[in-house]
Amino acid sequence: MKDLRDKIAVITGAGDGIGRSIALALADAGVHIVVADIQQDLATAVADEVRARGVRALAVKCDVSQQEAITNLADRAYAEFGRVDILCNNAGVTWRPFRAVFDATLDDYRFVFGVNFWGVLYALSAFLPRMKEQAGEKHIVNTASLAGLIPMAGHTAYSSSKAAVIALTEAMAQELAPHGFGVTIFCPSRVPTNLQKNSALLTTEKFGADQRSFEPVATPQAERNATFAMDSVEPVGAMVRNAILDNTLYLHTNPLPSDIVAERIYLQYGSSTVGKR
Repeated sequence: MKDLRDKIAVITGAGDGIGRSIALALADAGVHIVVADIQQDLATAVADEVRARGVRALAVKCDVSQQEAITNLADRAYAEFGRVDILCNNAGVTWRPFRAVFDATLDDYRFVFGVNFWGVLYALSAFLPRMKEQAGEKHIVNTASLAGLIPMAGHTAYSSSKAAVIALTEAMAQELAPHGFGVTIFCPSRVPTNLQKNSALLTTEKFGADQRSFEPVATPQAERNATFAMDSVEPVGAMVRNAILDNTLYLHTNPLPSDIVAERIYLQYGSSTVGKR
């Protein structure tokens, strides 16, 4: 996008953490914001912060794992602003404690995929047809994770849901480019947010108190990622804002050590994969 002023952005999971940082950074650039979050009080508070920057804001309670809630979000955004130029599919959940695949239930996977992957699909289904008919530049940011590129033991649902978001976004970027869309695959690494706390609250609401015990599982990749963690979430919003302006396809919050990249390629392809160049 060449200019962000007076554009309209919808951001899910915008009540705190990365979503809030994106909302404030875009507001600073003159973007009007629809702040969507499953916790209404958090969405309202961020909308107030957005308005204090001299732009308009709308706070909407939205559970992205529910298709009707996403449809309502799109309806309200278009009723309020008449268009949506930027869609940030940022809402996400995780699980704690870490658990091996044999200790995880189908409900665990449904919970994580329901937000992390289906939440993105529901938003694309609700917003894309209308955005496609709009004149001018549009941009979509899908929040994935470094864990989607380098999967983490003990975290199979999260890693696989984020890998699915990455594959989806890579493919749709090619499909949407002829229609005036820029697309960003956003892969944060260790960023200090309330993701674990908020996920635990949602899990309790959906499934009640969890009395299960889990067999200990080593999490070497999680421990390795901690060595290049960010100190604050605040710079992340500006990173995303700049990615939208520059039409950056791949955005990482942290430099990726070359040994991790090389290790990932080796794990995927081995030393002698047929057809590899």
